[in-house]
Amino acid sequence: MQWFPKLKRWNLRSWRDLLGHTGGVAAIEFALVVPLVIIVYAGGYEITQAATVNRKLTDTTVQLANVTTQYTSVATADLNNIFAASSQIMAPYPTSTLTIVVSEVKTDASSNGTVAWSQGYPTGTACLAKNSAVTLPAGFASPSSYYVLVQTTYSYAPTIGSAFVHTIPMTDQIFMVPRQSSSIPATGTSC
Repeated sequence: MQWFPKLKRWNLRSWRDLLGHTGGVAAIEFALVVPLVIIVYAGGYEITQAATVNRKLTDTTVQLANVTTQYTSVATADLNNIFAASSQIMAPYPTSTLTIVVSEVKTDASSNGTVAWSQGYPTGTACLAKNSAVTLPAGFASPSSYYVLVQTTYSYAPTIGSAFVHTIPMTDQIFMVPRQSSSIPATGTSC
């Protein structure tokens, strides 16, 4: 029975030594902090990606308006070529959720805007109805003038956080003045 008191003393001393030992504290702190760091990193990545896609959408809107305003007249084939440029501008992001509406807006003597013609992309995208009213930015419109209006929408699907954040809708629009002529007549447009 002598071995029992020694075993009891050894167990108590071992527990005291174990509780006083701080070698594993860093590993425990690391294990507690890593999930938070991963979440912050993934969130930062998603915010950066969404901001980049939004910037690409703005670039697409501006460039499509810029190209369209250089025409003196457009046909459906011209607009399809203009729309096709969007995939190059949006690269490397997919354009499957990108919609574009290019319209010409005419103003009357009171600077009230109405749609002269409109075309949507991809096929089946709702465009602006002919002669429907368009609100131009305050102080922008001149009486009896024409403007090219490009409207874009994009649904951004997060890469990492798609289980927590659903698609993020993004929109943009721009008005530009035709450069080569006072107006840009269109033939074959759907609206």
